[in-house]
Amino acid sequence: MAATLTTESSTRHLVPARGAGRGRLRPPTRRRPVDAPHVVAAADCAPRRSSMPVTVLVAAAAAVAALVYGFGAYAGSLAEATVPATTTTVYVAPGETLSDIARRSAPGSDVAAVVDRIRELNGLADAAVVPGQPLTVPAARG
Repeated sequence: MAATLTTESSTRHLVPARGAGRGRLRPPTRRRPVDAPHVVAAADCAPRRSSMPVTVLVAAAAAVAALVYGFGAYAGSLAEATVPATTTTVYVAPGETLSDIARRSAPGSDVAAVVDRIRELNGLADAAVVPGQPLTVPAARG
């Protein structure tokens, strides 16, 4: 790439100020000596080690997943309305089921839990009820 300019009195070598992709920039006032070797830093070919081992990352992800699941289960248990502790006596209307009675007597509570409590309070073996039958049921205040 260097061009040689020959004149009568001396030979002068012209060196380009900067070649494409050839190391660092030199100050424009300094020129590289003609016979100086062109030194380029060797590429780092060694494999890089990760800052954290993969097993640590997997263990941390599993711990975070367990915490999220645990908090979700805890929040879900808080969201369910409990069966009221107070009771009252109601009479079964014609065509009414235990689920209908549970919805009417304890609105906002889990219907299946209230039905189980009604069966427990009245000693019922199954969900069959007769119109006019008195039942002790959990009752919501209000």
